[in-house]
Amino acid sequence: MSNSAFIYGDVKLGKGHFDLPPVLIGTMFYDGQTIVERNNPAQFDQAKAKKRIDTHKQLAEKYKLPDLIEISASDPIAMNAYLEFYLEHYEPPFVLGGTFEAREKGIEFLNEQGIHPSEYIYNTISNLKNKKELTLLKENKIESVVILIIGSENMSSTQRYKYVINKTQPGNVSILQGLTNIGIDKIWIDGGVINLESLAHILETQTLISESLKLPVGTAPNLFLFKFSSPRLNVKFHTRYRRASIMFAATWYSNFIFYGAIEDATECFASAFQTFQFKQIIMDKNIKLFD
Repeated sequence: MSNSAFIYGDVKLGKGHFDLPPVLIGTMFYDGQTIVERNNPAQFDQAKAKKRIDTHKQLAEKYKLPDLIEISASDPIAMNAYLEFYLEHYEPPFVLGGTFEAREKGIEFLNEQGIHPSEYIYNTISNLKNKKELTLLKENKIESVVILIIGSENMSSTQRYKYVINKTQPGNVSILQGLTNIGIDKIWIDGGVINLESLAHILETQTLISESLKLPVGTAPNLFLFKFSSPRLNVKFHTRYRRASIMFAATWYSNFIFYGAIEDATECFASAFQTFQFKQIIMDKNIKLFD
């Protein structure tokens, strides 16, 4: 299994195939989350934070789907508060997200707490131009990094594939080779969703990367739904139904899914579970769909 998956504790992240269910990742402490004080983001409602994480974990157990929590922060001081809270109540692994400055502060805090770099995933990097970031990754022996592909909404699957493998980075290397050169041996590829069209290109890219590079692929398919976020603006197509439907497509061709705000866990886990069950039936019955 180690050759066909990255292992993080009890979590198996498939690579080079889509046989395993995707790892569902919910984000905590994102910018604008209501439980976080706007003027002092290091202060937050711990009881509500724990309830939301517990709900995510209970859904993962109910549906037998692998899961992770992303700890995100826009403020470096707040990052330490979030990590301290998380480690007090939960065990690694987890995803370290947020701004670069917050991630930098978070790694320093995790080192002080004795949390090994193998116990978390660094999210994200899009190029090798920030020498400070490369030094951070190398000196702290970070093992797992998510590459975020940044492009236009109609950037084709071939162009997105070339984003990863072409030698366009400083030193005439690809972003893949550059990260490998500094010791990163577990690389995830996030397609970078902008709108519905971009998601279509991304899912095709994911099949290309999975087959040729044997790396785990995934994305945040619900990102473009923010424009539909108010049911008062669009009652007929309220976001939760859009989210559930788009999770179907993402689940089919993803090793991991950043489903977004942890508050959206209920429909995302239920949708991913049903999709994976349906996919298993299709495969077991040798029914040719989506070929």
